[in-house]
Amino acid sequence: MAFDKSEPRVGLIFQIGLFVVVTLVGTRAALIAYFADMASDEEHRKIGMVVPTALLSLRADEDQRLTSGPMPVEQAMQAIVAHGRMGASPDIMPSASRDLGPMQGWMKMPNEVPSQMTAAAESDGGAPVTSAAPATSATPDGGAPHAAAPRAHGPANGPITSAPPGTPKKPAKK
Repeated sequence: MAFDKSEPRVGLIFQIGLFVVVTLVGTRAALIAYFADMASDEEHRKIGMVVPTALLSLRADEDQRLTSGPMPVEQAMQAIVAHGRMGASPDIMPSASRDLGPMQGWMKMPNEVPSQMTAAAESDGGAPVTSAAPATSATPDGGAPHAAAPRAHGPANGPITSAPPGTPKKPAKK
């Protein structure tokens, strides 16, 4: 049997490998560019060339409603410029809040609303305008904390050192 004892032709193998890699990379780049161009053309044909008739009719309707009506937008802007915000319309004039909710306080610790405030609200519109339930309490002292009851935390008692009674304890980590 005969054996070939010659050295492999490394240069030729390297050249063929380089040629194959360059051919594959070039083919991939050409195909990606081709399919991106085709997808862009299809997207433009299906989406870009469609006339948005619903949007155009909506804009035309909005323009028509803004220019016609009790006071067109141009006249309203001129009125605000000429008379200022206070004189343009009573609808946009700022006014004091009639909300008595912040005066009533938290529902677990309600406060009594001064009668002067409720009388002013009643004289404006008939009934007082409130955002919370009336400040009533089942306890005779109005829900105020008792002096004999110690607080769980605070500047006088220091930080909380244990959980309040009735809270579940966390298992210890191992």
